[in-house]
Amino acid sequence: MARPMKSDLDAGRMQLLREVSLRGTIAATARSLGLTPSAVSQQLVVLEREAGTALLDRSPRGVVLTGAGELLAAHAAELADVLTAARADLDSIAGSATGQVSVACVASAAATFVSEAATFLRESRSGIELSVLATEPAIGLNRLLAGDVDLAVVDEYDYVPIALPDYVIAQELFTEPLVVVSRPGTLVAGTGRLGDLHDARWVMPPLAAACGIAVRAACRAAGFEPKVVWETDDLLLLRSSVEQGHGVAVLPRLSVAADAALDVEPLRHPVLERRILVAARASVRSRPVVASALDAITTAALRHAAQPSADLRRARSSLADSTLEDA
Repeated sequence: MARPMKSDLDAGRMQLLREVSLRGTIAATARSLGLTPSAVSQQLVVLEREAGTALLDRSPRGVVLTGAGELLAAHAAELADVLTAARADLDSIAGSATGQVSVACVASAAATFVSEAATFLRESRSGIELSVLATEPAIGLNRLLAGDVDLAVVDEYDYVPIALPDYVIAQELFTEPLVVVSRPGTLVAGTGRLGDLHDARWVMPPLAAACGIAVRAACRAAGFEPKVVWETDDLLLLRSSVEQGHGVAVLPRLSVAADAALDVEPLRHPVLERRILVAARASVRSRPVVASALDAITTAALRHAAQPSADLRRARSSLADSTLEDA
C-alpha cells in the first residue's frame, strides 16, 4: 500500500512558527504581523498538517513549541537569513545604498552619538534615514533577533554579561567608566571610593535595567546594601532626581556628559565600566545601506568616546590636586 504523500512545507507558514518562537505567544505574533490571532492559529494548523506532526503544545496558558516545532523554527530562521543575504547581494550588485535603517539603542546612545549619526546622514543627503527606538539592551536584542530592527546599540556592564547567538556580529564601539553623580555640594569628600557612599541615599535604575544590576552588585561587593530612595529607568528623571538632592547615583559617563548642573567625579575604587556594542545579524550587516549607517554610527561613537575620557582626566587631576593640598 502506497504511503500518503506529505505536502511541501510552506516557507511563509514556517516564518509564522519562527515568530511564535520569538514572540512567545500567538497573540504577540499576530500583533507583530498585523494579523488576527485566529488567522495565525489557522495557518499553524495547516503547517502541522504539512509537517505531519505536532509543532505546538496548546494549553489554556498559551502555546509551547514541541521538539519538532523548535527544529522547524530553527530551519525557518536559517531560511530567513538566506533570503536576507540574497537581498544584500542584489543590493550590492545594483549599488543600492539608500533607504531606511532601523536601530534599537540604549537611551544614552540615542541622545548622543546615534542622534549625531542620524543628523549627519540626513544633512549629507546620503539617502539613508535612521529610524531609532530607544530601549533597554535585552529588548533591543530581542527586536534584532526577531528581525524588527537592523542594528542594536547595546551596553554590557561589569557584573552583567550578555550572550549573543553565533549569527549575530557584535562590534565594540568603546568602553567608558561609570562615575559618581551628585548634587553640587552634596559630597564633601570626593574620594572616588564606593564604600564611602554606604550611608548615602541612592537614585538608581531598577533591577530590570543592566545598570541597576551592576551598581547594586558593586555596592554589595563593597560591603553594603544601597539605600535606594528613588528608582526609575527614565534617564531625564534620574538626573533630575539627583540634581534636586534626592540622592547620589553611579551612572555611565556618557549619560551625564553634558549636564553642568551635576557634580561628576570618577569612581576609582572599584573601577566600574560598561562597553558599548553595536550588533547586527550577519545577513543584514552586509547590506550596503546598513553598512553605511553602521559607519556613520561608529564614527560618531568614536568622537564621543574621546570626550568623556578628556573630561575624566581633568576631574582626576583636580581630585589629585585637592588631595595634595589637604595633605
